[in-house]
Amino acid sequence: MTIDQLIAPIVSVGGLAIAMTTTYLTVRQYYDKRRIEDRQRQGEELDRLQAARQRELDEYADGRNKSYAAERDFNHLMRKYDALSLSLNTLMDYQRNEVQSLETDLKEVKGMLNAILIHITGSETAVMRFLRRPEKDKG
Repeated sequence: MTIDQLIAPIVSVGGLAIAMTTTYLTVRQYYDKRRIEDRQRQGEELDRLQAARQRELDEYADGRNKSYAAERDFNHLMRKYDALSLSLNTLMDYQRNEVQSLETDLKEVKGMLNAILIHITGSETAVMRFLRRPEKDKG
């Protein structure tokens, strides 16, 4: 056996070892690159989900703010409505009292005119009797 024959299997085994190591490193580099890309995709997906969740929270908060503002405006309008209602009722009571006061004054004037007519004429006329009759009989 010659040295060339002894070295040939060792060189072949060494070549195979180098080829296997190179293949292993290439495959490892490929999978490391894939793992890094997967982590980046997962990070991007997580960022997208976080942004979507933040949008949902912002929309919810905006809705709550709008709801609070609408409720506040409604309560404000109700207070104004109550104030207007109170003012209108007060005005109506005032007008009712004024009309009653005018009615009383007119009855007094009518009574005085009746008394003056009776005093001047000395007797009661049919018109005076009509004016003197009770209010429920007048139609």
